Amino acid sequence: MFDDFQDLDEGQESEGFASYEPEEPEGLADPRHSNFFIGHQQVENDLLNLINSDAMPHAIIFAGAKGIGKSTMAFRLARSLFKNGTTDSSQDSLFGDEPENITNLDVSPSDPIFSKVASGGHPDLLTIERPVDAKKGTQKNNVDVDTARKVAPFLRMTSSEGGWRVVVIDDADTMNRNAQNALLKILEEPPKNALLILVCHRLGAIIPTIRSRCRVMNFNPLKKDELDDLMSKEVGGTVSDKDKNILNFLAQGSIGRAQKLIENNGLEIADKVFSLVEGWPNFNWVDIHHLADQCGRAGQDSNFDGVENTFNTVFETLVFAKARGEGGLSVPLDNDIYIKILERHSLEDLTEICDKLIEHFKQARFSNLDKRQAVLGAFNIINA
Repeated sequence: MFDDFQDLDEGQESEGFASYEPEEPEGLADPRHSNFFIGHQQVENDLLNLINSDAMPHAIIFAGAKGIGKSTMAFRLARSLFKNGTTDSSQDSLFGDEPENITNLDVSPSDPIFSKVASGGHPDLLTIERPVDAKKGTQKNNVDVDTARKVAPFLRMTSSEGGWRVVVIDDADTMNRNAQNALLKILEEPPKNALLILVCHRLGAIIPTIRSRCRVMNFNPLKKDELDDLMSKEVGGTVSDKDKNILNFLAQGSIGRAQKLIENNGLEIADKVFSLVEGWPNFNWVDIHHLADQCGRAGQDSNFDGVENTFNTVFETLVFAKARGEGGLSVPLDNDIYIKILERHSLEDLTEICDKLIEHFKQARFSNLDKRQAVLGAFNIINA
């Protein structure tokens, strides 16, 4: 899915990167490789103001839903600081003029800095992620304390290229308390021109002593036209207009979630759920059993994920529509059945159904219950 790069040997000259041209990615580009950015203009403007006023904090939390561009912005900011940052104000200009303000965070893909960041070979950049479980070959559930302890010594080192040192911690909200406490010392006594970026999907999981020492920047879900634009760039013309509407609805402004739906058969599963729910209250139980069988087979967890995501998103949308007093629904819920469900249930009823569905799927997932029975149970919940 991601482009491959060779790591730099220590001391390797940067000239060899000058001709680098990123290949067209198959699917969603890895954030450190992405050479374009859509949305979150206010966040970028705030970052530009901090850079141009020489007021960049020592730590920033990028907070918001998963898959909306926070990690991409983190590497975008790091590249810009490496390109434009300096620790020696006397070198700003030969004649002592004020340095020119930068107007965006762009760094050309042909720039050696872009290539070093993309390859993981920039000496002043450290990326912290959830470590890989050697036995399972998959990422662990959290950033552990040993991994977090790498941050402080790295930021205290002298910059290799005379500018900034940057650490990006992805999935920072998965750090346990010990891992977060390991960051406190460096946050209390931050070195000059050192920046810690915490990419966080659940701000509430970050302990108050960390939050109080960081600048929090909130990222909103992508707008429909932004998500459409990103889907066109990332997956080309492979998505029809009808599927784009479904993706916009289910992805809830997250290009990462949209990509996952495309890759994991999510659109087909969602279409089946929509069609079956539209039989309410007289469901076609034969077809529902077929769907349940499809989700209950070994290795078909992505199908179950698609059913869960579709059910929860549909009924969360109905709850919000009822609470706002909306009589009509936008695509793909612009169907007489969904409007009847909305009209015939009180807000309390819809909220109860929504809560029951969320808890039902959570129990099925974490208690390792039969996925087939879980799918059948979901239809019973909405038919009660």
